[in-house]
Amino acid sequence: MSELTSMQAACWFGRSNNAILGGVSAHLYAEFDGQFIDTNRLNSAIERLYQEHELLRLNINADGIPNIVPFIHIPRLEIDDFSMLSSDELEQKLLQKREQWTHQQLDLTRAETAKFSISLFKNNIFRFHVDTDMIAIDPSSFRRLMEDLALFYEDIDTVFLAPPSFFNWYDKVRSDADFKKLRNRDRLWWKARLADIAPAPSLPFCGNESAKAQSYRLNTWLQPAERNALKQLARSQQITLSSLVLSLFAFTLHKSTQDLSFRLNVPVFWRELLYQDIRRTIGDFANLVILNVHMAHVDTIAALGKQIASQMIELLEHSHYSGVNVMRDLSRYHGSAQLAPVVFTSALDLPEGELFSERVKHVFGSMNWTISQGPQVALDVQVANMDGGILINWDIRIDALPKDWITDLFHSFSSLLKQVAAEPERLNTPLVHLDHSLSKETNMQKPLNTLQKAYLLGRTTSLPLGGVAMQEFRQYHGSMDIVLLKQRLTEMVRRHESLRTYIDKNKLIQFVSDQEVIQLTEIDLTALTPELAAQHIQAHKYHYTHALFDLDQPPWDITVFLLKDHLLTIFVRFDALILDGRSIAALMLELFDGQQHEIEEQTVVTTSENNISQRQSDMAYWEQKLSQVAHAPQLPWDASLQDVITSRYQRKSLVIAPDQFKQMSKVGAKQALFKNSVIMSVILQVLAYWSHDGSLCVAVPTLPLYAGPFSNSSTFIAIEWKHSQHMVEQATLLQTDILEGLQHLSFSGVDLARLLFEKSGSGPVLPVVITNGLSWPVLAESMLIKQQDGLTQTPQVAIDIRFSMQSNGALQFNIDYAEAAISAEMIDDFLNALKYAIDQITHSGVFNVELSDHFAELQSKRHYFNNYSLKNQIIREQTTVKEKTSQRNQLLNIYLETLGQPENASFDDLTHFINMGLRPHHLKIISQRINETYAIQLSPAQLIHCRDVTEVEKLIAQY
Repeated sequence: MSELTSMQAACWFGRSNNAILGGVSAHLYAEFDGQFIDTNRLNSAIERLYQEHELLRLNINADGIPNIVPFIHIPRLEIDDFSMLSSDELEQKLLQKREQWTHQQLDLTRAETAKFSISLFKNNIFRFHVDTDMIAIDPSSFRRLMEDLALFYEDIDTVFLAPPSFFNWYDKVRSDADFKKLRNRDRLWWKARLADIAPAPSLPFCGNESAKAQSYRLNTWLQPAERNALKQLARSQQITLSSLVLSLFAFTLHKSTQDLSFRLNVPVFWRELLYQDIRRTIGDFANLVILNVHMAHVDTIAALGKQIASQMIELLEHSHYSGVNVMRDLSRYHGSAQLAPVVFTSALDLPEGELFSERVKHVFGSMNWTISQGPQVALDVQVANMDGGILINWDIRIDALPKDWITDLFHSFSSLLKQVAAEPERLNTPLVHLDHSLSKETNMQKPLNTLQKAYLLGRTTSLPLGGVAMQEFRQYHGSMDIVLLKQRLTEMVRRHESLRTYIDKNKLIQFVSDQEVIQLTEIDLTALTPELAAQHIQAHKYHYTHALFDLDQPPWDITVFLLKDHLLTIFVRFDALILDGRSIAALMLELFDGQQHEIEEQTVVTTSENNISQRQSDMAYWEQKLSQVAHAPQLPWDASLQDVITSRYQRKSLVIAPDQFKQMSKVGAKQALFKNSVIMSVILQVLAYWSHDGSLCVAVPTLPLYAGPFSNSSTFIAIEWKHSQHMVEQATLLQTDILEGLQHLSFSGVDLARLLFEKSGSGPVLPVVITNGLSWPVLAESMLIKQQDGLTQTPQVAIDIRFSMQSNGALQFNIDYAEAAISAEMIDDFLNALKYAIDQITHSGVFNVELSDHFAELQSKRHYFNNYSLKNQIIREQTTVKEKTSQRNQLLNIYLETLGQPENASFDDLTHFINMGLRPHHLKIISQRINETYAIQLSPAQLIHCRDVTEVEKLIAQY
């Protein structure tokens, strides 16, 4: 029998606690999540695997002498049946198992080179656990092991030519005359360069040498579009994708440590082709090369990439002398133990493309977890092609490195990769400028747009109809396996940046984290009767629908109620700070049907708020367009909207049958009207009956179609409608107004609201919203999960009318309304009138609505018309001047309280701040209080130029 390779011997020695960063075996642990597995077939496939690959039967005695033991027919598959456990018990068991397998050492003295286990869940879902010792199975062989195991599972009798023996190959490499010459050449080449090998990176080691080894994993996934962008970028630089990503990592590490020169450990898995089919052999073919990173004379990442690529070619040409031996020679040269504790392992340039074949995925499912350990390794950075994108996986010894430091480093690296993929010009940006820009953009920071800032302000009660978040709630019910739901949600969090987006309300920025936090809550109600469970769910719903996210986490949540008979009720809540309605609908479809539903790429209108000339042009358009709008819709509000500080919201719905909807659409099409124009015209014509003067100005959200990550790309435009006997003319004008409005989006919806506020002097100015959801994805009728309910609430909005398509072609109207602003009876009457109007159109074939008699009858019956008089409208207008001063009084109180002045002090909004006793040191506190109150970002330097409250009010109006 041959002796161990240099790498095998190093790994064997590293198992002892005497080795630096030792006490661990070099092993790789992975978990695959799939559905439907025959454990008997899998057990037979494992036995066949051991029979064909001799190194799976490697035995090493206490003296480190290897031997191949004969094949013994014994079961090698462990089975854990967790199908009867509750969700909490299952999660605890799986976490315990993961922790144990992550830190275990397989017993090579008993030929235990690999360990296989199946965890069985409900509905035939399983998790396949595989742990392999790298002395026998290096990472490149792990891929072969999984491929052959899947092959044998599908066909146990498949013809399989015996692969060459690993130790025969190794003996031939050592004895071959040509390779001896190459090995001696490379030994001398390295010997001549020992003095030039850079030092190890200056990592902030914890210094606790007695600490037990503790491994930790950080991971994220780049999307296929980002992978393709990086591949094209590498190709344009005439380097490999591995070299490009390695250079980005090297720069990130340099930025964190400030080392100008350091070494990296780069594993290679080249198999000298001395035997045919050696690629089918399982063994330890691992080697390593020591890469020097020198930053002193590099001015761009592009230059660093070329330097690294050129050096890698040279290192690979001289890799016949083992990297382990190089490190031993380096230790002798310096007279002390030398380490290369940072490893960069790449599987980005595989000939096969993906890390695992479709066969492996079909049999075992996706690899959703992997972690490795290795002696003398503090950080192992791994990048690999997987699922069309790039898996970034870091294995860290957090007993050796501070968790916070390594997490920040991981975020910086991941963010840099995403930024370079999105903006290739960064590759040629001078490092000095790149370093500065990255420090500002860690975790992909972006400033909040005006609508997001408005949503934050709406969470406060500074404005009427506030104190609520702009968020969407959905309720689903049906049959679905909870483990499958968790798996899909985990993949979605990895795939979609929006589900990892944080909002910083103080800095007014958003950023994407690389940490995959699964915000799923399970409530087990299986012990309750259906009636009691329904009561519990309803009680939870009352609070859940209106609760505000605290923004310490990405603002979304899924809560699952586990019921009898394997049924689920699912609550879903998303804040519009991160997602618009169409994106939420697409994500829910992905969760329940398991398919990705990307938004189709379309030509979009530029809506940049930073395009000054376009913004000025659009502002002029809207000023002229809305010049006749003098006030908000004069509907029979239960109270003046300015007096409604906050409110709860409720939903009422109406469904129009598919045939009737088709007929109405045909009637409208004869007038050259789109479906959405037909529906909106009917809504406005009917609603105008309740308007005091027959006119309406409403907000219409716009969702420009785009390609890319789900997000909130919405804004809104304002549309006028006047009740008319000639409804076709009004509908045609409406359609034109919408199409024109979409060309003037750089003057945002928030700008429109501010413009109307300045004209009317009171708010809310656009309390009625009409949302078109015809293009939003919906669940198929065949799905076992059905949507039961929903609710959308929006600050400063009293009535939100949404229309959308059901999967069967029916038209659904949902009205979410503020209970304190409008009566439920009025909403019921409106929906009944809407149904009556649609009946009119479909029965007559004429696109017109006449409801005078119907409405007159309502006026004689309904009490809510009591508050609906011109007198009341005049009274409200007379109070406008008083109400306009509310913000000034609020600002005045902030200054007086900060300055310690009594409330009855004879100061007003025109009093100079110096006369109040204002000093520069007060401004920091005042700016902080103003920012918290109005969800804006004013600095003390801006406030120092304001002489009185009126000037502060003007300054705030700019935000």
